[in-house]
Amino acid sequence: MNDKIRTFKLKFRRFRYLIKWFFENHFNQIKPYLNYRELDSKSIKKSLILAPHADDEWIGNSQILSKTFSTVYYFQFLGNNYSESNKRIRRNELENLRKKINFDLILSDNYEDYSDLENLILTQNFSDIFIPFPIDWHQEHIKVNTILHEVLVKVDKKINLKFYHISVPFAKESEGYFLPITKKELIEKNNIFSKIYQSQYNTPISRLNYQQRLNAKGFKYYAIENYLELDFEEWADLLTYIENNYETKIKKMIFSIDNLTDIRQLSNQVYTDWKLSQIK
Repeated sequence: MNDKIRTFKLKFRRFRYLIKWFFENHFNQIKPYLNYRELDSKSIKKSLILAPHADDEWIGNSQILSKTFSTVYYFQFLGNNYSESNKRIRRNELENLRKKINFDLILSDNYEDYSDLENLILTQNFSDIFIPFPIDWHQEHIKVNTILHEVLVKVDKKINLKFYHISVPFAKESEGYFLPITKKELIEKNNIFSKIYQSQYNTPISRLNYQQRLNAKGFKYYAIENYLELDFEEWADLLTYIENNYETKIKKMIFSIDNLTDIRQLSNQVYTDWKLSQIK
C-alpha cells in the first residue's frame, strides 16, 4: 500500500509540474538571446564531448551527436549513488546510446588520475571540446571543468571551448552558437532518452525540453541547443569566481530549477556578477 501511495504521489507531482511548465512556457516574459549565432555543424571538424554523467551528453548535445561524428569521454560520475550496480547500469545505458547514434566512447576508469584524458587530447586533433557550463549547482559538472583546466594547462594546448547546459540555462547576455531543433527532432530526442536511460525515469526531461524551446524565443525555430563560448582566460577567471562564490550564490540554484523563469533570472544574476567582478 505504501508503494502505491508513493507512486501515486510521484505521478501527481509530475503531472502538476507538467501543467506548471506548460503555462510558464506559454506566458513567459523571458528576453531572447541576442548574441547567439547559428552553428554550421560542418565547421565542427572533430569534437570531444565531456560527460560527467551518462545522459549529459544527450541532454546537452543531441544535435552535435546526431549531425557530427564525436568522441564522448564519460567520467562515470554517479551523483549520490556510487554503487557498482548503478555504475554498471549507467555505463550500459551510454553504450546503448553509442550503438544507436554512433560515436566513439571513452570510459574514464580512475577518479583521481586523468592521464587518459590528457593522452586523448594530445594525440587527437580535436577542433572543439563541449563541456558543461560551470555556473551550475551540480558540483560534478563544475569538477569536470577544473579537471579539464588542469589537463589543458599541462598539455599547453588551446582548443575551442563550447559549453552546454543541463538544468541551468545560459544568461541572456552570454554569447555563443546554437543548433536548431525541429518539433519532430525534439520528440525523437525525448523518445531516445526515455528508451535508453530507463534508470533516469524521474529525470524531468519535459522541463529540459521546455527550456530548449524557451532558448529559441526570438528565433524562427521550435527549439535550440545552445553552446556558450569563452576564451581560456575568461574560463579560468570564471572557475576562480565560482570557487569563491559557490556556497553563497551558486549552490542555491538547485531550489529554482523547477521554475523555468526563476532559474534563468538566477543564471543572469550570477553571470552579471561575475562580469562585474572582472572590472573591479
